[in-house]
Amino acid sequence: MNHDNLKKLIGAVVVTHTLLLNGCTTTATDSQNSAATQINKTLASSATTVAGEYLSAYQDGWLSISSQQPLSMNGTVIDDIRGEYLDMRIHNQVPTWLTMNNQRQLVLIQHQSQQQGWSSSASAPVSTALEGLCLYQPAHNQPLQAFLLGEEHQAQQVLLQPQGDTLTVTPLRNLPLPPASEFCVVDDAEDVIYVTEEHIGVWRYSARVESEIRRQPLALVAPNGPLQEVGPLAMNAQQLWMVSKGGHELYQFEQHQLNQRWQLNDTISADGLALQQQTQHISAMVLNENDEQWHALTLPNQSVSASINKIPELPATGETTPVPSIGDASDDPAIWVHPKDGKLSRILGTDKQQGLFVYDLSGEQQQALMVGRVNNVDVRQGFSRQGQAMDIAAASQRDRAAIALFAIDPNNGHIRVAEEIPTTLDDVYGLCMYRGNNEALYVFINDEDGRYEQWQILDQATGWQGKKVREFALNSQPEGCSGDDARQQLFLGEENVALYVMNAEPNTSTDLHTIGRAGDDWLTADIEGMEVFDDGNNAYLLVSSQGNDSYVLYNATAPYQPLTRFRIGMNLQKHIDGASETDGLTVSSANFGPGYEHGLIVVQDGRNLMPKQTQNFKLVSWQHVKQLLPQQ
Repeated sequence: MNHDNLKKLIGAVVVTHTLLLNGCTTTATDSQNSAATQINKTLASSATTVAGEYLSAYQDGWLSISSQQPLSMNGTVIDDIRGEYLDMRIHNQVPTWLTMNNQRQLVLIQHQSQQQGWSSSASAPVSTALEGLCLYQPAHNQPLQAFLLGEEHQAQQVLLQPQGDTLTVTPLRNLPLPPASEFCVVDDAEDVIYVTEEHIGVWRYSARVESEIRRQPLALVAPNGPLQEVGPLAMNAQQLWMVSKGGHELYQFEQHQLNQRWQLNDTISADGLALQQQTQHISAMVLNENDEQWHALTLPNQSVSASINKIPELPATGETTPVPSIGDASDDPAIWVHPKDGKLSRILGTDKQQGLFVYDLSGEQQQALMVGRVNNVDVRQGFSRQGQAMDIAAASQRDRAAIALFAIDPNNGHIRVAEEIPTTLDDVYGLCMYRGNNEALYVFINDEDGRYEQWQILDQATGWQGKKVREFALNSQPEGCSGDDARQQLFLGEENVALYVMNAEPNTSTDLHTIGRAGDDWLTADIEGMEVFDDGNNAYLLVSSQGNDSYVLYNATAPYQPLTRFRIGMNLQKHIDGASETDGLTVSSANFGPGYEHGLIVVQDGRNLMPKQTQNFKLVSWQHVKQLLPQQ
């Protein structure tokens, strides 16, 4: 068996194995095979005098660079920088490029204006050998990021912060890559990075630093797909383009599908690709490794993809210290509001492997109650215990299938362990509290199998006691719920199915009204934590859409329409990362002092980065959410 056939055999084995691991088969590209079997006519091309191994379109010409050729614009030297790779973004209205110079420094190049000219900032030398790099603009108001493709089968995602002639590069996460990954490009609109694997195909990953690391096939190399070979990538008008390295085919992708392909002159052996949008067509440059020249060709304009409404990103304004347990540990927060000074309020958060932790609003741990596996927690204030004023917290106690109760000093928020109420459930999971008619206090607790129990909490001479007042069930696993005291409603989620509302009073119907469904335009399973925000004028329901790391805000009154959604991103000034894969959340309309005058959101963070640590809870000012809502 010759070397090329051996590579193809290995590639086929790797592709099949990878697709099976991703829960799909080679049929994932069947539609692409059928849609793009027709090769368009051969595109005419002509050699140019443009020098440099790497090109980037700018204005009406081409910016170029190579390890031997200094940075030049249409043949005119701009700077003596020589290097490899070149990617470009318009950042804060300033054209910006990233390259790696011959001293292995990342260099950010900017053209401020014709009057101000060009400037550059350089990093410390990169410690690992690179195969490629690509820029990423996560949002217009955030610093640029980059993916650095290393030879050791991983891409390092980094933050780029220029200051004068110095470029600070902050590692964010490592993205595992398949072997022989060489080319990458990012679609900023969709937050997707495309990466090629030689002889195998093109993969796509989420580019968001807080997202789950999971790759999906875009298109595969023959015989598993329609591609002759993978190669250099380029984006134009939200469309992905690629030439086959060492070959002579050009591909255009749209909406994650191979849309068209063209034959290039068979004298071309492609090794580079650059695109420039013109009024009536697309100008393309293909580097021919046979003659080491850039060849110009004209491509027909393609239909512009539908614009994508990116989910807004709000900055985290605070965070708690990480929980002590590793892995999937932190789960659900609750807020206790200080009666006189909101700044002295407390955040309760569960470590579902160890117990209940208490934090101040700066995120510092104040108490640790090692009570075992408590999952969800909720708080109500203005109750009593043994006839004395006392606030109360309840948590789902998984070790003993019970409701764990905690007494909270109403004057200072100090918490101590109180009673436990055994349930008749087998594997308790989610929990929330509700204050109903006549100030009666209830706890809703659910089981992984879908069953719910509603318990009334009674103040007795011996302490708190429980009385089961109602049972009902969902068809599959629930968790998050929220009691709306003012409107006698219970909001609850069935993780992979839907978001519901029902009457929270014990002697009423258990009929469910569906508010939203997993997989609609707003919610992506799992449907997790939720909480009602009520400032006396407006009432909203905030829900964790865990599957796409977002949070959806609904009207808490009929018809319960969705109003907006957002993600939680990093706060560079405070060196806080964003939040993702959120289980539980809570929100309050109280005045918590500077920064939180209009209210506070606290969410569980499933991936705690900057630096990478065990899980914790992130804080967000409600003021940021208000700015997303229509003016009232």
